[in-house]
Amino acid sequence: MALFIKISRIVCVLVFTLFITGCAKLEWLDKKAGEVFFNSSSTDWAAKDKENQNETAPADFKGLTKEHKEKIDKWLEENNLNRYGDSMDIFYTGGTPLFNEATGESKERFEYIMEKIPDILEKIR
Repeated sequence: MALFIKISRIVCVLVFTLFITGCAKLEWLDKKAGEVFFNSSSTDWAAKDKENQNETAPADFKGLTKEHKEKIDKWLEENNLNRYGDSMDIFYTGGTPLFNEATGESKERFEYIMEKIPDILEKIR
């Protein structure tokens, strides 16, 4: 029994150390948990990932006018979505979905929204 306790403690310390040092990248787990608990009733993650890869980002997000942006923000509020087009209950690793800590890349908020909701411009008309 004492050996089991010692091994358990060692495993806990190792896992904690890996988590704290960033060696264990858990962003995928955070994303999947958010999809399961907040966005989705399906657990077919492989199919969803494949669908998301096939979607292309609209090239005209930079051409949005101030009026478009205001309408998008109003639509998000009316549909009980946060400022990124996600459920109000979602929390992001790093505080925002606009910055990918793994790659160091960032996106503009409306670019993110238009990738997430490709037909947003049709919905705000």
